[in-house]
Amino acid sequence: MSGETELLLLRLGLIAVIFAFVAAVAVALRAGLGPARAPAGRAVPARGRGWRLVVVAPGDTGLAPGVEFSVAGTMTIGRDLGAGIVLGDSSVSGRHAAIERVQGGWRLTDLGSTNGTSASGRPVGPGGVVLKGGEKIVLGAVVLRLAGP
Repeated sequence: MSGETELLLLRLGLIAVIFAFVAAVAVALRAGLGPARAPAGRAVPARGRGWRLVVVAPGDTGLAPGVEFSVAGTMTIGRDLGAGIVLGDSSVSGRHAAIERVQGGWRLTDLGSTNGTSASGRPVGPGGVVLKGGEKIVLGAVVLRLAGP
């Protein structure tokens, strides 16, 4: 083989490698598109009968009514992918509210959200409100219900 033929083959090989790389990146990016989802290890649909938040009205989250999220300890709720419970609706702030286990129930606190938080029809402020279970929680256009074990 002549030097020119070898150079042509090397160039074509390099182009093939670049094309394969671009195709792999395109496939990976396409798989990452779609509704926001909780990262692995975050709040996931509940499997047991512990305390959970049940989706009553999903807004534009892409979730179905009846989807349940386990709650434990202290968790943030919001549109941000770093939240413990991710609700991908534009009416929900990135860090919309927090829920934490306290003596006698769960404390729901608004974290300065744009559209506010309410529980059982009453506004929730930065001081929070203690929930016992069964209350409807409204975060923007999304409605959840706190369900107990």
